[in-house]
Amino acid sequence: MANLLMIDDNPQSQKYLGRIIRHRTSHALVFAGDGPEGIEKIVEQRPDLLFLDLFLPGTDGFELFTTLRNHPATHNVPIIIHTAVPLDDVTQIRLRRITHDGLVEFPIEASELNRLINIALKRNSSQTQKWVPPSA
Repeated sequence: MANLLMIDDNPQSQKYLGRIIRHRTSHALVFAGDGPEGIEKIVEQRPDLLFLDLFLPGTDGFELFTTLRNHPATHNVPIIIHTAVPLDDVTQIRLRRITHDGLVEFPIEASELNRLINIALKRNSSQTQKWVPPSA
């Protein structure tokens, strides 16, 4: 059983993804509504995999992604990008430039989500280190 963290401000998206994960896997799932809460949950929960919505209020999801990828405590933690918003051309180009572990667009097909989770968790062979926020 893995610990999963979903960073998304939309309660409907949380409920939808949560229902699929709880019904199809034995993984534990925790939610955060924005970037700062997500960082807090990472410190508390030490997740094995992150789901990240790039369109968070007050937070640029790409900047949060970069922070997580560049920090030694989370650089090996798989990150699956998810969105309920249709992606424009610029966002698609930006997504191609980052190393994520999958993209899930709503509506999500349960079998595809499970496949991405399993692949990402197999890739994550290292332990998450203690999170120390980067200095400003």
